[in-house]
Amino acid sequence: MTIIYHESFLSVSEKDLFENQLSMEIRFSLTPDGTVLNCNRNGELLVNRFGRSFFNFFSESFVGEAKNYLKSILESEEIVAALLHDRMKDNGVGTLYNGFCKDGTIFLSGFQTTLITHLAAEFVHELRNPLAVIKGFVQLSSLTQDFYKYQGTILSEIDRMYSLLESFLKLSKKNIKMQRILPDQLCSSLITLISSECTMRKVNLDYDVAYSESACSVDLSMIKQVVLNITRNALEALEASGKRERSIFFRGSVEEKGYRFALRDTGPGIENRVLKKLGQPFFTTKESGTGIGLSLSKKIVAEHQGTFCVSSVLGRGTTVSFTLPFASDF
Repeated sequence: MTIIYHESFLSVSEKDLFENQLSMEIRFSLTPDGTVLNCNRNGELLVNRFGRSFFNFFSESFVGEAKNYLKSILESEEIVAALLHDRMKDNGVGTLYNGFCKDGTIFLSGFQTTLITHLAAEFVHELRNPLAVIKGFVQLSSLTQDFYKYQGTILSEIDRMYSLLESFLKLSKKNIKMQRILPDQLCSSLITLISSECTMRKVNLDYDVAYSESACSVDLSMIKQVVLNITRNALEALEASGKRERSIFFRGSVEEKGYRFALRDTGPGIENRVLKKLGQPFFTTKESGTGIGLSLSKKIVAEHQGTFCVSSVLGRGTTVSFTLPFASDF
């Protein structure tokens, strides 16, 4: 068992908040004797299967290990981490728990060890986005013999890679660094990124951006991540369609309480049965896909208190949009 500092523990959120976000954690609040008081959806899988006693999650040979762990939490003023061998099948070694005690209640946050491989896949997937942008702009600079024209964007994407590395190294929830920006100015930055992707894939890009007097509070790096994920999915759909006329349309529009960013492609569209599953963690229709990109995009938008929507018509294309609230409503 390892004692770690409180600052490195992901705080226990209200149930409805973290259920609306992508969460691979198992979360519990327990009485000192191990009775489950509350849990998130992943925790309910264990409770429904084994009952409301934390010790029921373990085979007889490992119950003592679990009891010693809770005892260590009660006796410590810091966070106690331990790898426990539970009864869930196909979960690798077990579950890695962080736990602390507050006002007589034990709070636990755990990851099943197989999810560590998924976290690695998530990291690789997100790191590929800025790498692809950098590669595209380097290729463009080679064609145009004008590297300095693209230097600012390349350096910006390198900074974003550093940001991703820091986020995963901390093994904690990303800290959102908000700044106020007018939506049409944000759109200009996003269109630059989309345009470079479309140029390299020989896809037509058109856009229509509405001016807004109201600003949004955004983390620029995260919103870029969302738009790049959406763009890459659209481009891959267009390539798979085999159509000669391939185009993407980006639209920014003002709504009552926020600003909507929408990207529409002229690809093959998505069947309803697939559309219903999109955005679920690790669901993908691609042979080399991880199912992470769209899930993370939804999570980022949720962290901005926004809404995310995917609509599609078979044979005509797909529209992915998200709305961010204006700063006064955030």
